Amino acid sequence: MRSLSARLVGLFVLLSLLVAAVIIGVVIQFSTEQVMHLLMEGAATPDEARAMFDQYVVRVLLIGALAGILLGAVAAWWLVRRLMRPLEQLTSASRSIAQGDLGARVPEPPDPELRRLAESFNRMAASLERTEVRRRALVEDVAHELRTPLTSLRGYTEALADDVVEPTPEMLRTVHEEIERLTRLVEGLDQLARDEGANHTLRTASLDLSGMIRRALELASPELTQREIQVAFDEPMDLPPLRGDPDAIGQVISNLVQNAARYTDDGGHITVRLAAEGDGVRCTIENSGVGIPPDELALIWERLHRVDRSRARSSGGAGIGLAIVRQIVEAHRGQVGASSADGRTAIWFTLPT
Repeated sequence: MRSLSARLVGLFVLLSLLVAAVIIGVVIQFSTEQVMHLLMEGAATPDEARAMFDQYVVRVLLIGALAGILLGAVAAWWLVRRLMRPLEQLTSASRSIAQGDLGARVPEPPDPELRRLAESFNRMAASLERTEVRRRALVEDVAHELRTPLTSLRGYTEALADDVVEPTPEMLRTVHEEIERLTRLVEGLDQLARDEGANHTLRTASLDLSGMIRRALELASPELTQREIQVAFDEPMDLPPLRGDPDAIGQVISNLVQNAARYTDDGGHITVRLAAEGDGVRCTIENSGVGIPPDELALIWERLHRVDRSRARSSGGAGIGLAIVRQIVEAHRGQVGASSADGRTAIWFTLPT
């Protein structure tokens, strides 16, 4: 389909040629006959005939100019109408979005330039709508996460203030756990906000993924031993060297190990695998237990998203760890992924060499 600019140029060229053809045709067709007619009808001399003929040519030119102006006006009205209708729709949709109606969209006009403008506007509006949906979901989830521990803390403190119960080590331990849960939530949200800022700088150094995984498993070993969870670490000997931010990648591994421990049933299994893959290294942490529904796999990387809300809350999870994992890995130009089937859930990330 031809562009709008090509149509405009072609239309004006066509109008110019049409007007010129009309004028030239009229002059050529009637000039000789008009001169002879003027000589025969009343012109005394050839000069008088020529003067009368010049007047005739002026009239023809004026008629042609008027015809060109009329045709140009009609064409301009048609073009303005064709151009202004999509622009008016765009203006109306922009005003609707400014007033809070993020579902406003504009129809796509046939002209390529205007259609690209409409497509860009509709993509922008859809992006704003998705952002607003995520913002509202984030506010609701944060409020939900804060409400539970705050309610517990208020109940304990009111009971203590009214001398309804005596302070016991178990009660104080519960209060401490609720405070720790609030602290983890606030720290996680703060890190997400900082990592989403512009130009987050990573410290580059040599990475020892095997050593990081062993340390993370050692830190989790008391809980894993108490719950009789078996751990296997598949560590090849010929991995390519990697570079990145050791602290950030260490946090990725720690978050994934904690996540696997949190969702592994007592007496279950956790398997960690390292393997060279293409131009990078893949780290996979697999655990047994209740799987993730297929329609939720792509959502586990979103902030505050949890597959099992009640279970995650009871074990201290807030749905922030995997969002942090994704941000750090993508900052290293890596990828993340997950799979779940037959009672086994695997979460992996890759880092380029």
